[in-house]
Amino acid sequence: MIVTVTLNASIDKAYYLDSPVVDGTVHRVSVVDNSAGGKGLNASRAITTLNYPVCATGFVGGNNGRYLVELAHKDGITSDFIYTEQETRSCINILEPNGQSTEFLEPGQPVLPEEFLAFKAKLVQLTNEAEVVTFNGSVPKGISAENYKELIEETMAAGVSCIVDASGALLTSCIDALPTMIKPNTDEIGQLLGREVTTEDEVIKAAQELHKRGIKIVVVSLGAKGALMVSDEGTFRANPPKIEAINSVGAGDTLVGSFAVALAQQKPTSECLTFALSCATASCLSAGTGRFDLDVATKIQKQVTIKKIAE
Repeated sequence: MIVTVTLNASIDKAYYLDSPVVDGTVHRVSVVDNSAGGKGLNASRAITTLNYPVCATGFVGGNNGRYLVELAHKDGITSDFIYTEQETRSCINILEPNGQSTEFLEPGQPVLPEEFLAFKAKLVQLTNEAEVVTFNGSVPKGISAENYKELIEETMAAGVSCIVDASGALLTSCIDALPTMIKPNTDEIGQLLGREVTTEDEVIKAAQELHKRGIKIVVVSLGAKGALMVSDEGTFRANPPKIEAINSVGAGDTLVGSFAVALAQQKPTSECLTFALSCATASCLSAGTGRFDLDVATKIQKQVTIKKIAE
């Protein structure tokens, strides 16, 4: 089983418009797509699409929390959340006909100390049954970067592979916990090392530096240009085929979820990357956030190129 951790879950609402946004006017939404949101829930959808057992956990609360669990269940996602006193947030994604996406993300409501302690106990229980645990996204008020690091340290101490997909202070704090894998983008990897990282050579050197510190797998997302990876197998550059993306929101989460599946199946990391990148690319061809067609991903995988560029 794979466990996905979403500490700041949300109801994700995708608003599809038939005409471009005009500032200061009223817009009629043509289609609304509600989904159980947060990066870990998007990763969970990918794992479910790949027919691998998954359990989503974190915090939910109020009527929105109950609705989120219902939406997750409809997507085939098993969940085991801690219920809080506060209402789960909502996040809005406005999608225009030209493909432009504008997001409005509510902050997460405060989590009480006793609720965090209950979650820690829950995670220990779930980790005992897990092959991989993913930590995805932001945290609500009441949870610190140090708390985040503490959860990762306990997961790693249990001997379970741990993937972290976070940013800012959360990502910086967890580096010393040496998670199995991190997935920064070029901006985030520069922030981690306290220097500007712009060229591909600089990205490669930064990823290699983090790998030498003890992080087994460093995957740097390059958006539509693919990804770079440094692991014990070497340094790799992977390129997806060119596509006309419909909705790229959640593609990185799909990459994390599908990489977790391949890792749980003990595939070589180069195969994990090719597989994950094909699923992430396929998700860009789906209107639903974090959703993709497995047959499409299989076809794309044959078009993904990967090259070893250093030992």
